[in-house]
Amino acid sequence: MKRMIVMLSLCAVSVMAQTQTPTAKRNKPSGADRAIDEQAAAALHKMSAFLGTLKTFRIMSDSSRDEIVDTDMKIQKNASNTVSVRLPDRLHASVRSDDQDLQFIYDGQMLTLFSSKQNYYATTPAPPTVSKTLDAIRVRHGIVFPLADFIQMATGENLLQDMTSAGYIGTSRIDGTECDHIAVRQPNVDWQVWIEKGQTPVPRKVVLTSKTKPTQPQYVATLTWDLTPQIDNDLFTFTPPADAVRIKFARTKNTGSEQ
Repeated sequence: MKRMIVMLSLCAVSVMAQTQTPTAKRNKPSGADRAIDEQAAAALHKMSAFLGTLKTFRIMSDSSRDEIVDTDMKIQKNASNTVSVRLPDRLHASVRSDDQDLQFIYDGQMLTLFSSKQNYYATTPAPPTVSKTLDAIRVRHGIVFPLADFIQMATGENLLQDMTSAGYIGTSRIDGTECDHIAVRQPNVDWQVWIEKGQTPVPRKVVLTSKTKPTQPQYVATLTWDLTPQIDNDLFTFTPPADAVRIKFARTKNTGSEQ
């Protein structure tokens, strides 16, 4: 049987925050005449600092992403993700989309991908922390993990250093929760984030649009957070079904031969 390989891109984290046409003052980023608005920066750093205090959490998200077909036509694909994290070295993700039904299980030593729809799984040695593992699978295997940026902020990484501009749009409600609405520009991506106001400044919605393609495909997700989840240790252990087919992760072209 011809060997199957895994080359996945679960979501594009290079994406843009399209700001609205400024029909009123509150719709125009207050940092329009300076690179990084102080109110926007304060909200972003408050979010990042709060995420850095989390040790165990769960994120549920409903998302859509644009795929490019027939050269330049965009179609929208939908997904629901649940990511459970216990820092520094445990992660489980369930990704259910129009095309895939996948699980990722990381136990501090190995990362496993399992497709219940196609009944295959792949394993690969992984670094000893969640953050380093997310970096490694992106570089080695081309896998961009759902919500990786926010997970890595919880590990203390500063992912805001590449901002070229940021503007404060105003306040907005996401699922009835009042949020600060921020627009950010980075070299390859513009994005918007809605940050919950109050004592738990978690991101509640994100819109990202790639600037590397002329069609500027978008990724949009609304997020629900459980900051005190009850997570069983068995969630981070994978036992393959007896009839599951083991396959290999494929390496990206610039990282050498496959494992």
